[in-house]
Amino acid sequence: MKNLIYLALLMPCLGNALEFDVNVTNCGGLSGPASDPNSDCGQMKAAIENFEDLPDVSIDKYADGVSDANAFALKGQSSDYADNFSFITVKPSFGIAIKGDPELLSDDPESAEGIGLGAALSVGLNMSLLPVNKIGPIDFNKLDVFVSFMSYSLNQDTDGTEIDGEIGSFGVFARYRLIDSVDIVPGYLVEWGGLHLHTGIQRSSMNIDVNQKLDKETVTSGGVNAEFQNGFARFGLETENTSIPIEVSTFLRLGYVFTFYGGAGFDYTFGSSDITFEADGDITEGSGFAAEVSASEGADGGPEATAFRSFAGLQFNVPFARLYAQFNKGIGNDLNGVNLGAKFTW
Repeated sequence: MKNLIYLALLMPCLGNALEFDVNVTNCGGLSGPASDPNSDCGQMKAAIENFEDLPDVSIDKYADGVSDANAFALKGQSSDYADNFSFITVKPSFGIAIKGDPELLSDDPESAEGIGLGAALSVGLNMSLLPVNKIGPIDFNKLDVFVSFMSYSLNQDTDGTEIDGEIGSFGVFARYRLIDSVDIVPGYLVEWGGLHLHTGIQRSSMNIDVNQKLDKETVTSGGVNAEFQNGFARFGLETENTSIPIEVSTFLRLGYVFTFYGGAGFDYTFGSSDITFEADGDITEGSGFAAEVSASEGADGGPEATAFRSFAGLQFNVPFARLYAQFNKGIGNDLNGVNLGAKFTW
């Protein structure tokens, strides 16, 4: 039963023990009452309360962590950091972010405070398409505008686990080239891409409900075995965030094939998350002993309002497309994320 909801998204919920309420409805052939810790019935009740294979869940720390990670998972998906394009770029991408101490995560994945998923389809246009070239200091040849969006539904029923939910995002971004690119080696064999300023607004949401049938287990007290059965666990997660980033970035293209890029950003984020967990089941024993076990916990939280981060990525410039991977690192916090995508540019 310790693999309860052991999906990557829910692993951080497994941690400190959750207190189960045990209601003995019939002591049967065991001497009672259940309120007497020295009676057979009372000792069976204590064994149930201390049974190590009942679900371990602590979601208090997860409420804030999942808000932070959900917003962080979309960083880098709604703008362009590795190309100066002339007309249009289209970029589908997917990202994941984890909040937790990196030194602990490899040995203890359950130490994570939150995991977030994000996906986007971004379309960018160079504003040279406008009928005017410049307004005041703004040169439209250096200005790109992006719109990103995604809505993905989850619906899965496997091995007694039902998962329903939806992951969504919508964003509008602008990128302005502050310093023009430089052809370091003639023929663009080595090109410095200049310096870009990015900003915009990103909305993201992740709503997931998980229902899982729990395995049968045996509780033993004084040589008497009782069976845990008809167990179900329910997990609900709702998080919504709005993030306003300000970023600077640059890139270096080598031999037409590889582009290395990086930068830093500041994020102002607000939003909320609500998490609930419930579990219940019946325990019976051949002499007539019967008990009901149940647990319920809920928590709410929100993201860190202001945060800094750095990012770096590698892009492969294959014919007709570009493939990239980007790593995001929070500064002053334990947020880490990665996103992967393809890009088609004209």
